[in-house]
Amino acid sequence: MTRRCERQNSYSAHLTEKWSWQKIAHYQEALNAALKKYAQRFPDDVCLATIAEELARGQAQLWLVLKNKTQFSAFAITKVERTHTGKKRVVLSDLAGEGGLELVKLIDKVEEWARTIHAEEMHMFGRSGWSKMLSHHGYSRNLIHYRKVLNP
Repeated sequence: MTRRCERQNSYSAHLTEKWSWQKIAHYQEALNAALKKYAQRFPDDVCLATIAEELARGQAQLWLVLKNKTQFSAFAITKVERTHTGKKRVVLSDLAGEGGLELVKLIDKVEEWARTIHAEEMHMFGRSGWSKMLSHHGYSRNLIHYRKVLNP
């Protein structure tokens, strides 16, 4: 029964850069909770003040993932950057909320937007568990980021 309900859920990605504050405010409580949970999970890597500043300055883009057209499910943050060779890329740097691997198919929507701004490639950060699903969408591993905590 649970699986049947999950299959009935449909997810959609929405770029909010042209949304009014009133429209975003409808999702504010759920969005703030997801952002807070995300920052708590990765306290050394995620700074909510920096995210807010980058969004306010237009240096990053906020995407909302809605379940069944109206329910907040997750958020994603993209940034547009240029490489030292001039290549324009869209970086999907943050994704958190609910929906898990079902959200991978929404990358097509982000890619569609990236093409409209003439980006040449997509680049993203994610956990290794996403690798298999992303490979079905044409993604391959580029670099692996290792971490070691140095104790005194």
